[in-house]
Amino acid sequence: MKKALSYVAASLTMLLIMGACTRNHGDIGPWFGTWHVEQITAAGTPVNVEGDYFFQFQSHVFRVTNVSGHQDVVESFGTWREDDDGSMTIDFPDSTVYYILMPGLEAHNHFVVGATMAGRVNLVKEDANGTVYTYSLHRQP
Repeated sequence: MKKALSYVAASLTMLLIMGACTRNHGDIGPWFGTWHVEQITAAGTPVNVEGDYFFQFQSHVFRVTNVSGHQDVVESFGTWREDDDGSMTIDFPDSTVYYILMPGLEAHNHFVVGATMAGRVNLVKEDANGTVYTYSLHRQP
């Protein structure tokens, strides 16, 4: 009986630990989760891209994923932070790992958080060449 209770206790402990990993250091607020990049514009003109891009935020870890076709997935990892002025910075700090090819995305990205409403947000940035990019995101369930 004690052995069975030990197994149950160990199983419950593992479930709690695994559940806690989903939200590292607790809920990070409105950014936590997956956001679909519905549209990218460069200087106000829509940019055609192959596949779908997704931004994912957890703790201070950022992942951008490109999904094209049914099995072609490319992803890159970086860090993100929300700055005191309400803007956002996303960095890909490891120069030995090339970040994903996405229009306007660079090793260091400073975004102005634009219009937000009902699970939608615009992130706006200017790249190194002076082109202004707008990423229209929609939060995924």
